[in-house]
Amino acid sequence: MRKNTSPTCTAALLTLLCWSMPGQLLAADPDEDALQESIATFKEGENSVYAPRTIERAEAYLGAALMARQQQKIDDERAALNMGEQSVAEARQTAEGFRSRFSQLLDLRETATSIAKIIATSSQGASDRTSAQALADANKELQLAISTHEQGDLNQTQEHAAAAESGYRKLLDQSLPWLADLAENDIGKAANAGAKQFAPETYRTAKERVAALRNYIDGIDHTPPAHPAEALYLAQESKHLAQQVKVWRKDSGSHESMVLENRDFKLKLATILGMEIDQQNSMINNIPREKLLTAAKQLKTALADERSARKAERKEMKQQFEAELAKRLDEQRNELAQAQQSQMSDIREAFKVKLERETYEQKRQQRMHATFKQGEADIFVNLDGSLLIRLSALKFASGSSKINAKYYDMLGHLKSAIAIYADRTVRIEGHTDDQGDVKVNQALSLKRAESVRDFLISAGADGTHLKALGYGEVRPIASNEFEKGREMNRRIDVIIEAAATK
Repeated sequence: MRKNTSPTCTAALLTLLCWSMPGQLLAADPDEDALQESIATFKEGENSVYAPRTIERAEAYLGAALMARQQQKIDDERAALNMGEQSVAEARQTAEGFRSRFSQLLDLRETATSIAKIIATSSQGASDRTSAQALADANKELQLAISTHEQGDLNQTQEHAAAAESGYRKLLDQSLPWLADLAENDIGKAANAGAKQFAPETYRTAKERVAALRNYIDGIDHTPPAHPAEALYLAQESKHLAQQVKVWRKDSGSHESMVLENRDFKLKLATILGMEIDQQNSMINNIPREKLLTAAKQLKTALADERSARKAERKEMKQQFEAELAKRLDEQRNELAQAQQSQMSDIREAFKVKLERETYEQKRQQRMHATFKQGEADIFVNLDGSLLIRLSALKFASGSSKINAKYYDMLGHLKSAIAIYADRTVRIEGHTDDQGDVKVNQALSLKRAESVRDFLISAGADGTHLKALGYGEVRPIASNEFEKGREMNRRIDVIIEAAATK
């Protein structure tokens, strides 16, 4: 027998087992409903107490299967279901093995329990408490025997079983004399009630059981009687029957009422069983018991057949639902795949367009760089997509906005450069150092920017895209503390604005 895992480790192990078993699946693929029904049937039966941990493990595998099903992990689900079915089979085998091996011990427990109940209801005081404690101690040892048997520790099982048997026998040895006295007392009461005459069979059996019980107590018979509590029950029943029969015999009537009550009962039972009866002549209906028994058996068979049919119908409906669900899932997966494919196509197309645009833009920038000679201008590309052409070679006389003729070729190159970006707006910005009056510097920077703009227009550039701005000394790019810095601040910047977003 395989040693069981403790409940605290079950949850940790089941996941590992589920994930490691896909290559070892059985040929049959049980479903969750079948496994759940197997577990429920086992737990409802009397064998459940003999393999509690094993059936708990089966329930854990069922939970793992349900979780794997929600996550659509088919292999993991089947592995968990198969492990669950194996656990249920192991629970059955373990329980049946214990009951077969320790059947006498279980019978002994049943006997001790029945006698302890009689003691508990007889108001025996100290005897009640003593027997209850003895029964509890023996039951504890039996439970340990069940637990160690389930874990596969057969040596410990045998030790606990022997201790439980000793406890039950000790309880019987203490209780049987008291039980025999109580039964003999009730036998006497039954005799006084006329049981020997009015309930002879029950009375005779009761006396035999009491005699067998007394022979064991006195050491005449060394084999304990089976079910000793029945001696007391039979003695009490013989007294009750004798009293009832005497009541009937005192009645001098025809006893027709008894017959009619019996007939009415059989008629009602026949109606419930669906038997054909003559409603017009109910007083003369006498339905044989054999027919009632046959009808009851037929009803039982019909109910079993109906349960089987309902079960098959539920299974078929479940299969249809699963097939429909699988179909819908496939359709959704296909739709998702198509959507993803379409999205990837759009992404590839967008990337292609972006790459083409960037390639086109790089080529335009290269052409623009090629229009200027070395040292005429510095070109920068801003993060927003705009371009800055800094005319570092262009110089003006102090306080003047007139363009020297030696810069005409360079400005012609500027015209060619901005023509490459004919679709964009161009700002021509004038800047000065901080020498002199602020307003004068601002006006001078504007005039210089306008001079460049006017030259470009006169050279054929589209004036609608050109703007002239003067910032004076407010946007320096170097320190005005030094001559070199002031020279850098006296400049013309041409901004080709970013393309308008669509």
